Amino acid sequence: MISVSGLVVHLAGQAVVNDLSFSLAPGEFVALAGPNGAGKSTALKAVAGIAPIGSGSVRIGDRDAAGMNRSTRARALAWLPQFRPVAWNLCAEDIVALGRFIESPAPYIRLGAADRAAVDSALVKSDAAHLAGRAIHTLSGGEQARVHVARLLASPAQNLLLDEPCASLDISHQLSLMQTLSNEAASGRAVMVVLHDLELAARYCSRVIVLDGGRKVADGPPESSLSDDVLRRVFAVQRGPSGGLVRAG
Repeated sequence: MISVSGLVVHLAGQAVVNDLSFSLAPGEFVALAGPNGAGKSTALKAVAGIAPIGSGSVRIGDRDAAGMNRSTRARALAWLPQFRPVAWNLCAEDIVALGRFIESPAPYIRLGAADRAAVDSALVKSDAAHLAGRAIHTLSGGEQARVHVARLLASPAQNLLLDEPCASLDISHQLSLMQTLSNEAASGRAVMVVLHDLELAARYCSRVIVLDGGRKVADGPPESSLSDDVLRRVFAVQRGPSGGLVRAG
């Protein structure tokens, strides 16, 4: 369980997240949505402990996250950033093995059987098993994205935070990833994902939190949090005759 209360985050002297409160329970698959500049990524970074918190609190389980050391937080929470540069040209399986680092800081070939099985399983879940043995810099953007998703899935953490994981993926792999994350939630993990694709959010997520100007404006099942009013007022879109989203007139 992650509990966020009254979260405020400042960047360059401005509050980009303002008085944000929500909870994320085991088994939930929650989308964090909003227009560009709404504060989604910053909020996720603050929950992950990457962005400094101006005020408010983040609790992971029964503990205040501010008092957790990095190793304890890493065992509880895994974070996939929007930008994922890799300095060293490691093989795909060694990138994924980094997801096990908190438990087993070793390359894939030196992992124990259980850790290696976790890496193998994560590669399969992200449709990247065939990339094993390939150097990360030889992979396409979409292939690299799937390897990084596998790194997250290999983590022992029960809380998964992903910032725009679908951005580099083709349509087929977007659908596959969303189904995989839904399955992870169904297995008992808590999953929160920043998404711009509202139709993906509505199709796969049990709950959608909508931010606008750093503030929460909706939180609930997709049918209520992505109501016609919210779509028009926050996203400047509306449902067209076929049911798809079009720009509001």
